[in-house]
Amino acid sequence: MIYIHAGDIRSGKTSALQEWVTTWDSVKGVLCPEGKDDMRYLHNIETQENHQFQVEEANESTTTVGRFHFLQDAFKLANYILIKTFEEQEFDFLVLDELGKLELKNEGLHMAAKYILDNYQSNDDQNILLVVRTSLVKPIIEHYGIRSFQIVANETLP
Repeated sequence: MIYIHAGDIRSGKTSALQEWVTTWDSVKGVLCPEGKDDMRYLHNIETQENHQFQVEEANESTTTVGRFHFLQDAFKLANYILIKTFEEQEFDFLVLDELGKLELKNEGLHMAAKYILDNYQSNDDQNILLVVRTSLVKPIIEHYGIRSFQIVANETLP
């Protein structure tokens, strides 16, 4: 099943997922929570490794979304983690946090999202969980041609 975890900006989607992942045996993928410095970092759920993701200043190695600047290498790493995990097929849930404006422009996590969603065959043992802000749910569904899905909120995570 493809689950779309929808919520408004800064509504606690990632925080809810950080608690939720501990309730399943095999959740893998990436989360992008805020650190103590209010900067987002890339968190590999399987290995528990954290990687720098957001920086204060834009430069030649960053991608800017609004007032936020993200390291392009972190997106490459996230895409690698997600595709590798999907190919290994050893997960109950594979989490992509989050699909948004960049992905609609074929940037950010788009490479992994497209590969995973194009190749995913729905079954009871393996699920995909996409994190999407409420206002972008319909555009994301259309962009990736998602036909069968269930929308969930912080309170209704599977």
